[in-house]
Order: sequence, then C-alpha cells, then structure tokens
Amino acid sequence: MINLVAVKAMAGINYIRADQVMAIAMSEPTKCTIYLAGGVTIPCSEAAKDVIAKLQAATAERPVEMPEETK
Repeated sequence: MINLVAVKAMAGINYIRADQVMAIAMSEPTKCTIYLAGGVTIPCSEAAKDVIAKLQAATAERPVEMPEETK
C-alpha cells in the first residue's frame, strides 16, 4: 500500500508518497521545501521537523496482519 502524507502547501494541501522523499530543506522556522525523486520540489508552510515526523510515522514498520487459513 502506498503511504501518502498530507503536507500544508502554500495554496492548500499536497499529498506526497513518503517513499519518494529525497530531502527536506528548512527555509524559515515555519516553512520548508520537500525534494522528491525525479526532481520535483514542493514548498510547504510547515516546519521541517513536523514534516519529518509525519514521514517517519508513515514509514514506520507495522506488522502486517495475515488472515488465518481455514482448512
């Protein structure tokens, strides 16, 4: 399943794939720029530490529940 993370953009909300983030640059205490694979940049109106926390939560390993096999 794709992990999409909502980040506050300058003109709304962007949903980004957590596994495509290459870097995050802080431009001001409450703003940052997200660099994605393929050269896409997304300016955000959120602090870099908040975006990093969201990405870490989205990519945290979660055990996959498998359905019990019935015989």
